[in-house]
Amino acid sequence: MIKEFKCFTIVCDGCGKDSNEDSGYSGWDDLGYATDVADEADYIVKDDKHYCPNCYEYDDEDELIIKQKKHI
Repeated sequence: MIKEFKCFTIVCDGCGKDSNEDSGYSGWDDLGYATDVADEADYIVKDDKHYCPNCYEYDDEDELIIKQKKHI
């Protein structure tokens, strides 16, 4: 039998990188766990958008800087 089910993953709003890209998994059946995986991969959330470590940095005053959005 084949059964469809909903799964979750976090995708960077800057470059489109999937937080599961290097894990061997496509997604998770629990949104909380998908968020935990993204947190462990150093994704951040700003203004309800998610960013991978390649799309943000901190300046000399420890202020968060979101790099210019690339086309995804």
